[in-house]
Amino acid sequence: MTVAGLVTALAVGLLVAALGWRLAPRRREVPVWLILVAGIVTALLGVILARIVGLDLDGSGPWSIGVPAGSAVLGVALVLATAGPAPTRGAQPDLDPAPKPPVASRRVARPDLPWRKTP
Repeated sequence: MTVAGLVTALAVGLLVAALGWRLAPRRREVPVWLILVAGIVTALLGVILARIVGLDLDGSGPWSIGVPAGSAVLGVALVLATAGPAPTRGAQPDLDPAPKPPVASRRVARPDLPWRKTP
């Protein structure tokens, strides 16, 4: 594998990831860095696997762009399909949505008491 093949895979992975993030309907739920990393990694994995299988990607044929682009598309689509919404900081989920009953011994101040004067 040559340096040019790795650079091509890197560029194709970034391009496919950017296009995938831009065209995704749920793009606000998935961080952009996750999509970019998935595009780069899957494009490089596609080139490595194609080299292991014996496909010559050193030339300028359609395989040199098609293999990293196809694997990056699959990787970005997989990440977009499986990534959930980003968690919000400090917010805890309400596990018991039922309203809590009032405590029997708690007093509730009435608005007509003398210390609650309204102007």
